[in-house]
Amino acid sequence: MVLIGAGATYGAALILRSLGFENVFTSIKISDAMKVFISLYLTAAVMSIGFSGSALFMVSKGRTKYAGLFGIIASVSAIATVLVGPIFTLAVDPMSTVILFAGASLSILGGILGFMTPSEPSKEPFLSTLEITNSAVLSALTAILTGLAFVPSPTGGFTHIGDTIVFIASLLFGSKVGALTGVVGCIAADLWVGYPRWFVSIPAHGLEGLIAGLGKRRSVPIQLVVCVLGGIVMASVYFYVNIFIKGWALAILSYGRDLFLQAGISIGLAIVLTRTLQRLLPRFKT
Repeated sequence: MVLIGAGATYGAALILRSLGFENVFTSIKISDAMKVFISLYLTAAVMSIGFSGSALFMVSKGRTKYAGLFGIIASVSAIATVLVGPIFTLAVDPMSTVILFAGASLSILGGILGFMTPSEPSKEPFLSTLEITNSAVLSALTAILTGLAFVPSPTGGFTHIGDTIVFIASLLFGSKVGALTGVVGCIAADLWVGYPRWFVSIPAHGLEGLIAGLGKRRSVPIQLVVCVLGGIVMASVYFYVNIFIKGWALAILSYGRDLFLQAGISIGLAIVLTRTLQRLLPRFKT
């Protein structure tokens, strides 16, 4: 995780320097194509880090086979980070490439060890039919709410309360449904409203739903804490990407918008609506 994060950050900084920008504290104005390239480059790295973290979580739960699978996916994402440059016919610094390949190699090794480590067979599929159905319905609701209730931002992108459904999905049905709802619903919404860097939503809202899902069947204070952590991670992913395509000043403004307006309002609505649903329909408590 450290190697992949360091390699991608170092590579993105050198890309900006090659374009004439000394650092992220200056005003950054680059072409839309270059914004897509840098965003995709960093997003692939964040996805690799996210899957590596998920693999570690699975190890802590004793589910080493799933840990191995996530480790392999993390390595694929790391390799994809390296391949983004050639796909866009842009040169990436050799040192950052070496660091990323080192991280990918460790992810592959971890994945192989995960598959080789004995673990108790799972008594149920990774995703049940009900979880898939819930994810599909809640993803549609996320896309609809986002597409109908969003406000364009002067710093780029837009602010919305679609994350409300992501948090509700997480608190009612757990991390798997929350993560799927965050990924599918937010991508659909981004494509609907024409957000060009829709792929950033995959790790941002996927991790948001994954973390918030840890609050399932917990008390309100714990649910509030995990939802806030999920919102911080979501905003931080966008912030990490925005630094390299907007510059430090606009990235901070966008971070505040994402964290305090988008995530903050969505968390408040989600906790109230979740508790209301559980009170009116007690089966949602189980």
